[in-house]
Amino acid sequence: MLFKKSDLVPSPAPAGFYAESFFQGVVWHQKWEIFQGVFVPGRNSISDLCTHAKLPANLAGKRVLDVGAWHGCFSFECERRGASEVIAYSLEDPEEVGFYRLKEILGSKVQYIKGSAYTLSPRELGTFDIVLFFGVLYHLRYPLLAIDRLRSVTQGQIFVETHVIDNHPWLRGSDGAPTPIAPKADLQRTPIWRQYREFELGPKDYSNWFGPNTAAVIEGFETAGFQIALVDSWGDRAAFQGKAINVPDRLTRHTYEAFSPNTDFVGLKNISKT
Repeated sequence: MLFKKSDLVPSPAPAGFYAESFFQGVVWHQKWEIFQGVFVPGRNSISDLCTHAKLPANLAGKRVLDVGAWHGCFSFECERRGASEVIAYSLEDPEEVGFYRLKEILGSKVQYIKGSAYTLSPRELGTFDIVLFFGVLYHLRYPLLAIDRLRSVTQGQIFVETHVIDNHPWLRGSDGAPTPIAPKADLQRTPIWRQYREFELGPKDYSNWFGPNTAAVIEGFETAGFQIALVDSWGDRAAFQGKAINVPDRLTRHTYEAFSPNTDFVGLKNISKT
């Protein structure tokens, strides 16, 4: 089926649809135009982030994996953009986060699979033309493991969005509070993974483990077998776009990571050449 720009325009709400009752009972984080003029009532705009990440408008024929899908709005957006198959992959209960009610009202074919970024496996999921990794990296205690696992299921492009510290206070003062630092070229070039205490990044969210700078994100993905670059940054957020390339020999042959128990654990054993 040919993709048309008109496919990006949401359909009118069906007869008898009442937004207030439909959205009731779920704490929504994502904001997405589900029908014309009707938005999933979260604060994080799907449209804005897709623009920042430069996600292609036409995903016709693509197999897409949305890691950390939550409500699934990015997954449904990819389906709207013509993707032939979309998997929403996340830890949450899809019933509790509203995924199933969105899927049903849309008549969507998006599949929800509960799973961790740490256990992504091509044996279970296959590989994907497009992988989305939005708003997840800084919530992970083991970010490089997750990046290795992402490489194992990526055969095409990856789109990443995350908190970064390049323009965010990250030095810890004597009182424990973040202290601003003047941006210096040497620090911007040096990969930094700044670890957070429980509520250090957000006063109501202690799920934040690390604040990387842009250089750390790029080098972390490069060392796992991605060619990746910054495509946009705003405030303390940044978006990156990359593609899968050969996994470096350093990871598969010449270091402790190359020992079989390790390559099995991180999922990079027998990764096919690109």
